[in-house]
Amino acid sequence: MATIVDYYSESNKSSDVHISSVYNNFGQSFTANGGTLSSVVLYLKKTGSPTGNANIRVYAHSGTYGTSSVPTGTGPTNGVLATSDNYDVSTISTSYELVTFTFTGDNKISLTDGVNYCLAFNVSYSGIDYIDIGIDGTSPSHSGNYFYYDDDSAFAWVADDSMDMCFYVYKDSDVLDISYAGGEASGLVVTQI
Repeated sequence: MATIVDYYSESNKSSDVHISSVYNNFGQSFTANGGTLSSVVLYLKKTGSPTGNANIRVYAHSGTYGTSSVPTGTGPTNGVLATSDNYDVSTISTSYELVTFTFTGDNKISLTDGVNYCLAFNVSYSGIDYIDIGIDGTSPSHSGNYFYYDDDSAFAWVADDSMDMCFYVYKDSDVLDISYAGGEASGLVVTQI
């Protein structure tokens, strides 16, 4: 079982962003409420038959939250705090669906309560087929903002507060489990699942 850290529902989707082989890092800033990072869910679909792998990278935050949020570091591979397991993009539907990216091992980082972070969808493929991300470009109301990496000219992270990405960030849940030994309570054991 997992608990939501932050989200912007897919019900807010008004348009989409095409993820090409040139522009292939898109993200959203969010605020954590503590806990251990478990997964990120995005609203995605494919056009054509793209092949390759995608993942989510989580970064420390820089800029002004909600207006100019971008990841720290000079590029997509710099300043990464955690990377999800790879996801085979060929298995994504041609209709919009919620796709889960799971964090395992050392990538299950501790999130600090009240601290802002950036998540970025990264995909590697070639050709004319592509993945779409669901966004709200009409009346975005999430407290963070959308951003992307300009691989074409600026070669830098670019913030865009006119859009918000549809996303969910989850953390592992803390569950109180009362253990008994010999008919007497032996104490409280906090089990993280």
